[in-house]
Amino acid sequence: MMRSSQKVREEGPLAPAPVPPQQAIVETPAVISPAPTAPPSTPPTQTPTVGPETAGEIATIEPPTATQSENPESIESTEATEPPDIEPVALIPDSEIYTSVVQAARHVFEQAETKSPVNAEMLTQAFTNVLRSFAKSDQLLTEAVRRRTNNTERSQRVANAALMAIRLGLEIAYDEKHCLGLGLCALMHDIGMLTIPDEVLDSPKLTTEQLQLLRNHPHESKGMVERFGANFAWIGQVVVQIHERHDGSGYPDQLRGDDIHEFARIIGLSDMYEALGHPRSDRKAHVIYSALTTIIDTRNKHFDPRLIKSLINIVSIFPLGSLVKLNNNTIGRVVGANKLYPTRPLVEIRLDHRGKKMNEPQLIYLEEEPMLYIVDPAIDESVLEEK
Repeated sequence: MMRSSQKVREEGPLAPAPVPPQQAIVETPAVISPAPTAPPSTPPTQTPTVGPETAGEIATIEPPTATQSENPESIESTEATEPPDIEPVALIPDSEIYTSVVQAARHVFEQAETKSPVNAEMLTQAFTNVLRSFAKSDQLLTEAVRRRTNNTERSQRVANAALMAIRLGLEIAYDEKHCLGLGLCALMHDIGMLTIPDEVLDSPKLTTEQLQLLRNHPHESKGMVERFGANFAWIGQVVVQIHERHDGSGYPDQLRGDDIHEFARIIGLSDMYEALGHPRSDRKAHVIYSALTTIIDTRNKHFDPRLIKSLINIVSIFPLGSLVKLNNNTIGRVVGANKLYPTRPLVEIRLDHRGKKMNEPQLIYLEEEPMLYIVDPAIDESVLEEK
């Protein structure tokens, strides 16, 4: 890959950069050290065995024993847990892997609608390739952001949430078997929404009856999953809890904390992170940076603080795929995190200092460009559409 300084010399400077202040200040969430935690506990929901005929021969899919949720007053990014070793195999383009996950999600919705069996081999193969991709980079997460639009179809949103769920699983050291099970749950977590009429989904304000219908859809998801066959029945125990929240404010059963299955906690967080990037009848879409800060603001309310920390580790201060403005007025997309220097990620410049689209995007390694720094971390995607 060509380094930024070479690239700029070949194509000319983007713009003269003003001399930076002594230190570029980026506003980040307040942080404190976490409070002591209780001894480890196993999530209460025990997951049954999946039969050997299931593709991938996933024996038992149960979250590994994990520490109980932390209870800090605020969240800080911690050093990531070393993920399990998963060797990359023959290179499959990330774009193809991403497409296969979207197709798998679409397949799940179609089979649920027609009450037909799912192709387990197709699903596990898609997620096996996902794990191989994550073993080399987080490019799949960037791919998900790049393909996001205001009209992103349901299956694509579910696929995006599944990718983030698997990446969170790796971050907290799930092995391959548990990541595959987590991916299956994520793909099936919202199929109960098929029972909700469009007029309810599009309504800016729900009636009491409509709200009750919406809050019942996790039970519909559970029933649909169980109709896929005995090998998938255990997934029903997870999907019915996806919309439960850490403080007991969720639905349908107002479970709280560690009473919520760990798979459900992971997928619930991933689903919210994905959902905030899309507009709804009652809210505008959040840019990625704002979506992350919105989730951080719910610390110890809606989501497990330990998982929020893991999410921060993955997406960093400037999330992969987000648009940022540099101090020389160029606008670029964050395409690589920098764990040593989080405020200096790898940026792919899309608009020059005059706001014109680049003929060819330029990669800037901010760590190697001391005169450049990010001044606006929350640029809306519409700036690219208008050019």
